[in-house]
Amino acid sequence: MKWWVFILLPFSLLAQENHVNCDSITPQTYQVDFDANKIYYWDISGGIIMYNNGNSITIQWPDSAGTYIISAYTTKFGCEGDTSHYDVVIKDCPYLQLYIPNSFTPNEDNHNETFYVHGADQGEVKLFIIYNRWGEKIYETSDNTPWDGKNCQTGVYSYSVRTHNQHYTGIIHLIR
Repeated sequence: MKWWVFILLPFSLLAQENHVNCDSITPQTYQVDFDANKIYYWDISGGIIMYNNGNSITIQWPDSAGTYIISAYTTKFGCEGDTSHYDVVIKDCPYLQLYIPNSFTPNEDNHNETFYVHGADQGEVKLFIIYNRWGEKIYETSDNTPWDGKNCQTGVYSYSVRTHNQHYTGIIHLIR
């Protein structure tokens, strides 16, 4: 008696997709070919399975950059069947979400007292320098610690802000 083994490939789930984490990534649905005699198993290396309907799943991917893998395999009549892998690549947002104001008023009225970088990615600041109008460095920090303008005159100053991959320069008005 001869036994024949059939491997039912390829799954329609054999590729790669890319996302950028500038905004929240919407849940994604993945599906493989359906066979009523198969039992479907899914494994993901990250994210949350929000819905599982046997041969299709819906996944909410994390916002963290990285490569995540979906694996799908089946059994049919107790025997292992198809196996497929799918890569989901989430890349860092190519631009940072920062807002750098152009003035501040350190006049002790508890409004707009300090100068610092605002926005969703304000924690990405690696170097923050303030210069006076003669180009002399008057303030420097290796993070986003606010500048209070103490002992500085009303006037125009320049700033340099560095993140892990970008550099911003501009002017700031100190108003009393």
